[in-house]
Amino acid sequence: MADFETEEQQVEALKRWWAENGRAVVLGIGIGLALIFGFRAWQGHKVSVAQDASSAYTEIMVSLERDDQGEQFLGLVKSIRDEHSDSPYAALASLAEARFQVENDQLPEAETALRWAVDKGDYAEIKPIAKLRLARVLKAQDKHQDALKVLDSVSSTAYTGHVEEIRGDIYLGLGETSQAASAYQRARDSGSPTNSGASLQMKIDDLATDDLDDKS
Repeated sequence: MADFETEEQQVEALKRWWAENGRAVVLGIGIGLALIFGFRAWQGHKVSVAQDASSAYTEIMVSLERDDQGEQFLGLVKSIRDEHSDSPYAALASLAEARFQVENDQLPEAETALRWAVDKGDYAEIKPIAKLRLARVLKAQDKHQDALKVLDSVSSTAYTGHVEEIRGDIYLGLGETSQAASAYQRARDSGSPTNSGASLQMKIDDLATDDLDDKS
């Protein structure tokens, strides 16, 4: 089975994955956090800080969704990281920036944004998501070993399916089809969600077919 043969193909595949999986997660977490901070606001817990960070994040997402992409958008992201680095919204803004950078073929910049969310983001629930996306971006840059190390650092079993599917994609890119097949099987057997059950099964079936062809 042929994997992505050129860097351009890998980038296009990453863009498609990001379009299918990126927006809903970022927006969903943002809405959830807004509710959490709304509840905290009622309790009087860091009301002004939470509201400022929430407003800044909303402005960032509005800018991103209306394709107001450039210095203004990146400036908003930098501002929330500088002024609200201890807020989960700063990490979410970094995920939004990574999406922007991927869509504009700026993978090193996407990597930088995601590493900020992983290393400096102050919200534990966001870190696994940032790590999964960072692994994808590293793979697209052919930094396979770095990507595997990032996946190894994802400790939450809730993401096992995602981790193993991405691990399988990385091994496939390295031409290590046996390890890729094992990773895909672990993803399927994990019981935790993957990016696409049908797509995962197709990968498993394709590798099985290739294995039979090699033996015939």
